[in-house]
Amino acid sequence: MEETNRKLRSDIEQLLTSQADLQASETFFRQYFLRLPDPILIWEKDEQGEFRLAITNQAAADLTGSSMDDLHGLLLDDFYSRSLHFIGPVHTAFSGIETRQTEFPFISHSSPEQKWVSCDCIPLSDRYVLNILRDISQQKDRQRLDENDRNQIELLRQAMTAFTSVLNMDQVLENVLSYLDKLIPYDHVILYLVEENQLHVQASGGFSEEDDPLDSTIPLHNPQFEAINRNRQPLFLPNALEYRPFKALGLLNCGESWLGVPLMGRGQILGYISIYSDAPAVYDNEHARLAEIFANEASIAIENARLFEQVQILAVTDELTGFFNRRYFYELVDMELARARRYRHPVSLIMIDIDHFKTVNDSYGHTVGDLLLKEICALIHKAVRDSDILGRHGGEEFVLLLPETALNKAVDVAERLRRLVADHHVTVGDRDITISVSAGVATFDDHCRTADDLFRCADMAMYQAKQAGRNQVHADRR
Repeated sequence: MEETNRKLRSDIEQLLTSQADLQASETFFRQYFLRLPDPILIWEKDEQGEFRLAITNQAAADLTGSSMDDLHGLLLDDFYSRSLHFIGPVHTAFSGIETRQTEFPFISHSSPEQKWVSCDCIPLSDRYVLNILRDISQQKDRQRLDENDRNQIELLRQAMTAFTSVLNMDQVLENVLSYLDKLIPYDHVILYLVEENQLHVQASGGFSEEDDPLDSTIPLHNPQFEAINRNRQPLFLPNALEYRPFKALGLLNCGESWLGVPLMGRGQILGYISIYSDAPAVYDNEHARLAEIFANEASIAIENARLFEQVQILAVTDELTGFFNRRYFYELVDMELARARRYRHPVSLIMIDIDHFKTVNDSYGHTVGDLLLKEICALIHKAVRDSDILGRHGGEEFVLLLPETALNKAVDVAERLRRLVADHHVTVGDRDITISVSAGVATFDDHCRTADDLFRCADMAMYQAKQAGRNQVHADRR
């Protein structure tokens, strides 16, 4: 193109020296201007010092959406009335300084469409300036696409780094929604994970506090999940609100455009991300492709976080009963006592022992004994507050920490649990087994200042209950 421009400039300069009127040479028009693919403008400085369009070619007319006749004689300021940044280089060229490949957004005086144009302004004489325009919109589009690809790749890299840097599930889910928002535009998003026979909303974004579906559940048999589970790849709809099967989701179908992305792990579907935009027809195949790459990385992070949670749970819980193990329970007691000292709040401990448990094992075997332990523990767990802390102290002994609970109230709780167990029957084959428990209660006070003190006092009270005949509650009241 540079060689063409130099040839064009040379020919124009020769023409200018031989002809006063630049439009007089029809051969010149046919040979150069009319056939050149790039828009060519020649500006003329008239006797009043105004810059007018003296000659143009068909490509310039096509660029502006005008005819060549309409462009002839147009003032510089009028031609570039909606693209003022082109005026400066033309003025500069009339002062004898050429400018090359200056890129500006261009909007024609006769068309609202914006294009990107490269502009060369070359002085031909004191009277004429050659103005070569080149439509580079497609090149700019490719650059934008390349830049978008680079940005997306960088965001995916950052997302993968963020996902692998944490193992806490809440932090993983927060990172997933944060980076998803940077990659794919949305107004609302819901992340579902499969839990048994339900889908649990583990994360959400774009909702008010009143409408937030976080922690809610929906059945596995719903039209979104069934479609995603069947296809195992991203799906999108331009008009989700009007799609009849989705109406069953109620308020969870919360936008015009929908993009559903499965979360896959080891060939199984872990859940899916439901992405919504309030505008129609927003999502396309490119969004689906990007979402699938993103979801694959998010799935790995979610699986890792789940495994970490399971390992953490195994490290602090008793496998048979699901109660906290002795070591971790002691840590929780220390923390609760520190809080009780600081705020002067009561806290009590109940120690529970199953009566004659050895007889059960000897008579029915350890498998039945384990079954009985699990059933009694489940019974106790349902009967206490969420704030109460249960632990397995060892064998058939269990401990219950009661925050914000004074001694008399703790004795009432222990007595209620004793009656609950005594009234319960464990069925083994064709036989019903009844069981009882003995319990000792102690509270945080002047002579029970540490965790060891509290355990020792509750243990002594439980021993007294057993000595007194079992199936009863005793309290440390020194």
